[in-house]
Amino acid sequence: MGNDQRKEYQIASNPGKSQLMGIGIVLFASALFSSLGVLTNLAYEAGMSPVAFATWRETIGALAMVVLLLFGVGRPSRAQRISLSQIPGWQWRNLTIAAVAFMSYSLAIFYAFVHLTVSLALLLFYIYPALVTLISIATRREPFTMPKLIALLLALGGSTMAISGQMSQEGAVRFDTIGILLALGAAIGMSIYFLVGRGGYPSIPSSYATTIFLTAGAVAFALIGIAMGESASLLQPFQAASIWPMLLFAGIGGAAIPTMMLLTGIRMIGASRASILAIFEPISGSVLAAVILGQMLSLIQIVAGALILGAAVILQRSPETIEPVTPSPRSNIDIA
Repeated sequence: MGNDQRKEYQIASNPGKSQLMGIGIVLFASALFSSLGVLTNLAYEAGMSPVAFATWRETIGALAMVVLLLFGVGRPSRAQRISLSQIPGWQWRNLTIAAVAFMSYSLAIFYAFVHLTVSLALLLFYIYPALVTLISIATRREPFTMPKLIALLLALGGSTMAISGQMSQEGAVRFDTIGILLALGAAIGMSIYFLVGRGGYPSIPSSYATTIFLTAGAVAFALIGIAMGESASLLQPFQAASIWPMLLFAGIGGAAIPTMMLLTGIRMIGASRASILAIFEPISGSVLAAVILGQMLSLIQIVAGALILGAAVILQRSPETIEPVTPSPRSNIDIA
């Protein structure tokens, strides 16, 4: 891609209130995502397999997005709408790449949990903010700043401390080569999702992209569940009505809303900043587990949370100003 095209598709976020709003959106989305760990445990205790739970979570999330769009939530104004046929092909291609990356991440991290201790899998997975930041800087899509580097180091240090504290409670560490490769693959998939999501399909609203991601995930997980012989588990909600409230919350509050919010936040503050802030998820997950499951919240996890929130403060106090994306059908880039 030439310099003129790079300038034309330069990505940016507005300083001030817009920056603070974007940071808040990403942190809140991460907090909602963190509920899935607790909900997965509750679903397993209710007799559902993780694949069946994921299938219903994505399905309900996709249906929730359709309902929200019907009521106008997340739908662009009439003046801002463009026909789907007018969206350039390169944006549909990038959307497909993001959808595949999102599904690949979900599948890879799920199977990594089978081969590795959960905390070890998460420790490897949460290298993705470093990957996103390095790639963004190397490709000159986002500037290198010292505050961003400090925030990244604080966030990575906080996540390492939080997960290490969890690891000490899990006993013996379980790992193998396949599990390590799966966890690293999940990190790569999430990195691609963040990088492409920042400007790869700017004409497609976050709400529409979210609906597509969740629909594709629902189909993929359902097929995997059937292939694994878990059809009975997939039908479990029809045999136990008490599961539905949990599934509804998982689909709406743990999939639809946070996925749409995260993509919105990525577009507002940039891929690297959003990925750094997304590390807040294991911290909020630990707090939720302490409240709902009665697990102990250790001092090291509290310190870790303070470090990650410190990273958020640093990012908020050092906004970056970049021009908004201006899509053009002539472009042939893969990641804007």
